[in-house]
Amino acid sequence: MSMPRAAIIANPVKIDIPQLRQLLPALEKAHGYGETRVFETTAESPGAEQAQEALDEGFALIVAAGGDGTVRLVADTLAGTDVPLGIIPAGTGNLLARNLGLADNRIRVFEVEDALEVAFGGRDRRIDLGEVEVDRPDGSRERLRFGVIAGLGIDAGMIEHTDEDLKAKIGWLAYGGGIAKWLLGSGAFSARYKLAGGRTWGTRASSIMIGNSGSLPGGLNLLPDADIADGLIDMVIMRPRGPLGWAMVAAGVVARNLPGVRPHGLHALNYFQAKEIRLRIDSAPQDFELDGDTAGKIVALRAHTLPGALVARVPATGAA
Repeated sequence: MSMPRAAIIANPVKIDIPQLRQLLPALEKAHGYGETRVFETTAESPGAEQAQEALDEGFALIVAAGGDGTVRLVADTLAGTDVPLGIIPAGTGNLLARNLGLADNRIRVFEVEDALEVAFGGRDRRIDLGEVEVDRPDGSRERLRFGVIAGLGIDAGMIEHTDEDLKAKIGWLAYGGGIAKWLLGSGAFSARYKLAGGRTWGTRASSIMIGNSGSLPGGLNLLPDADIADGLIDMVIMRPRGPLGWAMVAAGVVARNLPGVRPHGLHALNYFQAKEIRLRIDSAPQDFELDGDTAGKIVALRAHTLPGALVARVPATGAA
């Protein structure tokens, strides 16, 4: 009987490919795998095609090595299959990796060798994927998937306006500049939203974020009620007024992360959870993002999860 084989979909800009190849033989031998094949991504083919080729060739394990964009595309391709996804986190946010326990503290994610050990020797866990159907300003409609979080307003504007060279040098702290640029050039927007089975509500917000889970760099959990395997989609609406309002939002997010604390009566910060969320923008089209990647402008969306759609390889011990 032939040994199972793994495929690694690696972004060569983020991952040291020669180092990766040096580490593989010992791990393959230790965990009973045959020779691993490494697929390198390119700007024109950032991961989905390579993942599909690996699926078609029957690899037993597929590992995404790179940033959130690479991970999202590989996870989307594996959705609905029984082939597990391993992750070597090498991006700025590493969102899905953090939410699967691939971090040893609140800031630093696993090194390549540790992440490979989880990929080859961890346990499998079925998780949900988020899915949104978005309406574009030109009337077209598109279906997109994400692992952790999607959003419009300040978070999408932050990503759109962040300097990539600065981000490469200082990591997620560079997003501060993107926030400042968005605040100077944009503002709050008007929208209507509806939770599954409920009435339609109107709001004016600076940010609306929809998530499958919510752990972010820096140790904060933006959506502390979200569970990556509960079949529900979560949403937070931020509607501050001025600097004091943003201070209240920040305080509310921090308080929400404290055990047993659920602040009430905070107009600037509202949390929701449902099987499905519908949203329509009543003002100008807004920038949209998925797991830290820009995804163009939208005028409406419908969001839900795909329960148990992805098999993720997580640490053998721990809560993840």
